[in-house]
Amino acid sequence: MHTKDDVRATIRRIWSQVLERDELPGDIDFYAAGGSSLASLIILTELNEAFETEFEIAELVDCRTIDRQSDAVWNRLARGAVETRDEQAVIVPLAKAREGNGRDAVLVAVHDVGGDVYGYTGLAGELSGRVDLYGIKLAHERFDAPRALSIPGLAREYVVAIESAIEESRRLVIVGWSLGGLVGFEMAKLLDRRGRPVERLVLVDSPYRLDLPTADDAGHGNFLPEHERALLDEFGWPDDGKPLHPAGASADDMWRAVRVRLDATAKEHLTAELQRRFPLMARVIPHLSSLTPAEFVGYINRFRSVLAAGRAYRPTETTTTPIELLTATRSGNFDPRWSTHTSATFRQRSLDGDHFSILARGSVRATAQAVLTSEAR
Repeated sequence: MHTKDDVRATIRRIWSQVLERDELPGDIDFYAAGGSSLASLIILTELNEAFETEFEIAELVDCRTIDRQSDAVWNRLARGAVETRDEQAVIVPLAKAREGNGRDAVLVAVHDVGGDVYGYTGLAGELSGRVDLYGIKLAHERFDAPRALSIPGLAREYVVAIESAIEESRRLVIVGWSLGGLVGFEMAKLLDRRGRPVERLVLVDSPYRLDLPTADDAGHGNFLPEHERALLDEFGWPDDGKPLHPAGASADDMWRAVRVRLDATAKEHLTAELQRRFPLMARVIPHLSSLTPAEFVGYINRFRSVLAAGRAYRPTETTTTPIELLTATRSGNFDPRWSTHTSATFRQRSLDGDHFSILARGSVRATAQAVLTSEAR
């Protein structure tokens, strides 16, 4: 049974380990202590594991000191409520508006190629208290093996979830970073047809189409089956070094074998290789090393499935939703063809930074302001 002092001591230890700082006052701000969006995700994961809780990002986004986070965890434990999260949930809260502030509008942020909403952590922090922000994710538990997905198919699933969870009377704004913008565009088209038009579609550095790399592009961060097989063939298992896969095994067969043998040491080794060879995966699934073996393989299969769907997708038709395209100055993702896919207004705005930094600390405030400014128009 935890005491309040135990809770505070554990949280202080987690912060110290993640931020690599020994002396942390209880009232120091997380970001002032050197925190980042990635660090906040790691702390959330460690905290839920330590206390067997299921906090979501939105519940702790305002708890930016050890003292406030300790109070939030203690209050949850003191209630004796074991609040388990729906592992198949599609819509998850990321930020909440204060009473009387922005309650008429709902922003829905669609997952990136990793299938999760961790990329929006910094944005959630900036929007907390100002607007209701929900994330749409794709549960990794469904991916014991890769699945054949399509961008329109994902959009249909998410529209059904929105119609079930968000009151029709509330204004709806869809935000899609990276591949999330492709899904968001299909959602806007579908909501048009269902008689619930979207007020605005905000594409945050969304490519018009994903690149289609060739088999010899392994050094450029692509993730194709031949690259997976090459990685797993070369992977030296720490215990006995024996080959894990028969000659000619498919990538799917190889990952199933990996799951059986993925102890802590092997997982760290494979995580390091994935981060080195496939930097995109490392950016959108930053917490691979903290996952269980089943979760680890599930996340990778989800990434593979969503990436394949994105590569096969081409935007078609138009929506009646106004489109705002926010593009990073150092990404090259501006494509004027987006303007041909709306019968309403189209606006393009530049954000200083690259594809990832526009949602990171230091730049995310400008990104949040761009979203809110356009929301107010």
